[in-house]
Amino acid sequence: MSSQQIYLPLGGKYPIPYEFETDTLPVPRGQYSVLWELREGNLTTAQAMICLCLHHGSSWDSGITWPMSGNYLSGKLGPGMSKPYIIKNLTSLKDKGWLKTIDADNPAGKRYRIRHHLCPYQDVPVNKDGKPLTFAVPRGPGGPLERCFDGDISWKAALVWIVLKLRSNWKAHEDTAGQTEQATLLELSKRCRIKLATFHSILTELTQVGMLERLSPKSKPAIFQLYPKPLPGRTQTEPIREEWVNGKCQKTDDTYWYSNNLQYRCPLEDYMKIERRQRDGTWKRVSDHHRAQVMPKSISSDFERYVVLHCQIQRLSQRKD
Repeated sequence: MSSQQIYLPLGGKYPIPYEFETDTLPVPRGQYSVLWELREGNLTTAQAMICLCLHHGSSWDSGITWPMSGNYLSGKLGPGMSKPYIIKNLTSLKDKGWLKTIDADNPAGKRYRIRHHLCPYQDVPVNKDGKPLTFAVPRGPGGPLERCFDGDISWKAALVWIVLKLRSNWKAHEDTAGQTEQATLLELSKRCRIKLATFHSILTELTQVGMLERLSPKSKPAIFQLYPKPLPGRTQTEPIREEWVNGKCQKTDDTYWYSNNLQYRCPLEDYMKIERRQRDGTWKRVSDHHRAQVMPKSISSDFERYVVLHCQIQRLSQRKD
């Protein structure tokens, strides 16, 4: 993939190695979430980043992480996150109620159950469908956490990018997709709990690796374009329509069931043959590991339910014939 160039007021040219996202990670938002508590000063930047790292390596439905040792987390998060420092912050997060150790004997590292919102169940902020509030962070090539894990950016830069993403427009069909709300740098630095001078250097770092472009003049509040951007809307060759199944709206083209974000599909009669949309628009069968550890469990369970009902309807139709 050839990288594009962005032209900055500084006169420099920086590449955009990953212009569009390939997948997304749901991250909790709203009151009682990690980023809310960071803004309120109840979590440090290091604690918030460790929470996001554990969240990245966990199952959303259960909140259970795969094994992670102090050495592993230190290697992923890089300078400024030594093993003793990480262990100290993990202890603090457990004391505050964000983590609970569920397996301390695994040789690959401890497994934790993480809290998405630190509040009683009945107080969890929800969307119009009654599900916990989340927002999508790019995952995979070009994602902020992946680039941090690969050593391309610092862990503070990854955290700043995610906070900026929280205050951005992420509707793929709009021209302003991936653009942040207007705000002063001081306001943004306070949301991240990072000193303004350090925040300036982080913005430079993100710009130089092609993850950020300032759109507004320096004399005005900042508006940034974030990269990778959401995938632009594609013209569907298949006539996908919506159908109500078991009281829920589901997308289908009479050959496949599709997830609501159109990134996954399965044949009408076999929910195990799940495919994932690739970056070039083609489809590829997902691995057992991806289905078990990466793909949202709600998609797999929905596919199973729709397939079972579809087969039941077919059998009833055949009997009537």
